[in-house]
Amino acid sequence: MTIKNILVSFNGGAPAVSALEMAITLADRTGAHLTGVLTHGLPNMLYAYGGHIPQAAMDQLEEADKLHRDEVCKTFMEMTSSRPADHTHFLDIYGEADEMLMETALSYDLVVMGPPEKSANFPHMEAHADVVARNSGKPVLVVPKGYDAAQFNGNVLLAWDGKRAASRAMSDVVKLLDSSAKIAVLCIGETKATTKKAQPVMTHLARHGFETELICEKSRKIAKTILATAKEREVGVLAMGAYEHAKLAEDLFGGVTNTVLKKAKVPVLLSH
Repeated sequence: MTIKNILVSFNGGAPAVSALEMAITLADRTGAHLTGVLTHGLPNMLYAYGGHIPQAAMDQLEEADKLHRDEVCKTFMEMTSSRPADHTHFLDIYGEADEMLMETALSYDLVVMGPPEKSANFPHMEAHADVVARNSGKPVLVVPKGYDAAQFNGNVLLAWDGKRAASRAMSDVVKLLDSSAKIAVLCIGETKATTKKAQPVMTHLARHGFETELICEKSRKIAKTILATAKEREVGVLAMGAYEHAKLAEDLFGGVTNTVLKKAKVPVLLSH
């Protein structure tokens, strides 16, 4: 394990709570520093109507916003109270949530976050996993809302398609594991071709001391196959290359990454 500096996006919402519980589990296992970060701009109402709102009302909105941020920090400290104080940190950073999270992530090994809430109470404090995974240059571990970190195990499903992002995912997930972990490598396509494509991967992982298993599936329903295999193997982490297609195509027509994020029941490690 070489993860020693974990950043968790924490705004106090239910997805963020699940992400923090997972981040604590990882930090305790690796002896890593754990930093919570709340990135935020102005409340949306001030952006939209700031020029038309009386100063007294603006002051009230800003005060309510500050009180909420203080409560978020308090929740973080309570949830991490059993951790070493010198390995636990919290940042409150003003600025556009995604941009500030990506900038902060540059000096960390891993970003842990939850999926965005559809109807967030504080949308200006909401960072988006798809944006961060595409643009931060860092591996992003997306933890499903309500995930029980106590059930986490070190076994991994690596979705392998032979592309650059999948290679990044392989390198990133290895850093999370100790040599006792088992890694199942999933290739989707014609068996002979996928077996040949995956062989160097199996050799690489074996040289790192991992027990490996190659799974070849012919299904055309890639996302469904990945999710079903992760469930069948009862893995702790699903690792995959993310967003190989242009953002517009993903947004308009959906894609494997988006589908997996919406439906995964275990943490998904995204590398781009």
